[in-house]
Parts: sequence; C-alpha cells; structure tokens
Amino acid sequence: MAANSSIPTLDPQAIRAAAALANTAPSADAPGVDKIRELLFGNQMQDYDRRFSLLEDRFQQKLRDQEGELARNLGSVETLIKKQLDSIAAQVRQEQDLRAEADKDLGRVLREQIQALEKRLSQISDQLASVEREFTQRVGDESQSLRDEIRRRNEDARTTIERMFSELSNVKTDRNLLAGLFVEIARCLNQDTAPAVNGR
Repeated sequence: MAANSSIPTLDPQAIRAAAALANTAPSADAPGVDKIRELLFGNQMQDYDRRFSLLEDRFQQKLRDQEGELARNLGSVETLIKKQLDSIAAQVRQEQDLRAEADKDLGRVLREQIQALEKRLSQISDQLASVEREFTQRVGDESQSLRDEIRRRNEDARTTIERMFSELSNVKTDRNLLAGLFVEIARCLNQDTAPAVNGR
C-alpha cells in the first residue's frame, strides 16, 4: 500500500496520448508540456494535493491543539503564580502584622521599664533627700551638742579656775595672817626679852 502510494502508476492510454501529442507537436510551447504533464501526472498531482491538504489540515489542527494546550498551560502557570504571589503577599502581611505587634509590645515594655526606672529614680531621689535632711539634722544636733558640751566644759573650767583662784587667795590671806601673827609673836618675844637685858 505504501509502495503503491509512493510510486506513481501511469495510465497506458495517457502514455499513448502523450506520445501522440509529442509526435504531432514537437515544437509546441510550454502549455503543451503542461498538458503532457497533466496527462501523465494529473491523478498523482491531485492525490498529492489532497494529501498535502490533509497534512495541512492536520498541521493546522495540531497547531490549534498546541496553541490551546499552551494557552491552558499558560493559564495554569498564571493561576499558580497568582496563587504563589497571593500566598507570599499574605505571608508578608502576616509578617508585617506580627512585627508591628512585636514593635508595639516592645514599645509597651520599654515604656513600662522607663516608667519603673523613673519611679525608682524618684524614690532614690526622695531617699537621698531624706538621708541628706537626716544627716544635716544629725550634724546640726551633733554640732549643737558639741557646742553645748564645749560651753559647759568651758564654764566648768572657768568655775574650777575661779575656785582655784579663790582658794589661792584664801591661802594667801591666811599666809598674811600667819605672817602677821609671826610678827606679833616676834614683837612679843622682843618685849619679853628686853626687861631681862635691862635688869642685868
């Protein structure tokens, strides 16, 4: 079947007609050659034309099928890409939301820590002010107590010195009195010894 379709079969009548035409018109123009060709290969050319037409139809159909499949594949790819992009966009939005929430939490924690630190610093400042006031009060009290002690000791020392001076004055007075007594005794003794001297 394939061999018969590939090798053209010539009609004997067509061969005789072509030979007669070639003998009668050896100097014919190209249209005569076309007629000869038409007589010899007319059926084959029609068969080839039909086959070429079928191949062209098949090729066009195959091309349309390929275009349809390509369009479907492109649609599938576009759908897949769109889904992937939507998924990535959703993940990005979720990540942004999570980061925004984390930033809010971090900001809240930082504010709380800052407030706690400020409160602690205020407490420490109050404690330092209280300690400073207490220290100042204590130093003032100690200074006043020390001044009172120094004044008391000065008064005690002055009193002691005055008493000592008074005692020394009293002792000096007694010495004067004693000296006076000694003088008086000496006078008396002199008076007692004088008559004895005169009587001798």
